[in-house]
Amino acid sequence: MLCLLGTVHNVIMIIMAMKRIEAFIASEKTPYVLSALETLGLQATFYESKGMGKGEKYTVSYGKGSGTQRMAYSSRTIVISIVDDDSRVKEAVSAIKQAASTGTSSGGIVIVSSVDDLTVI
Repeated sequence: MLCLLGTVHNVIMIIMAMKRIEAFIASEKTPYVLSALETLGLQATFYESKGMGKGEKYTVSYGKGSGTQRMAYSSRTIVISIVDDDSRVKEAVSAIKQAASTGTSSGGIVIVSSVDDLTVI
């Protein structure tokens, strides 16, 4: 979807409706999802995430000596983030769902949100 915002000093400003897609997936599915997105010509950023939801708890220790702290978390997932044109969202989400499927109900989640502003640095 294109919106013509107007002209400033004889320059036409056109804004495309953009969406941000964030997929929280099992870490072992990362190469499959990235490959599926690359096939669609989409670029993605990904990083590891640790959560405190339901499930088996893992313990992380930090600090020195008697000041050692322990933090329990239950999930280690990968977050894949994409910003793209609104018209490609369904295609991208479908590719993520297919590539990230684990066969269980806890295979991950996909969040789609609107991008109000995007600045290229």
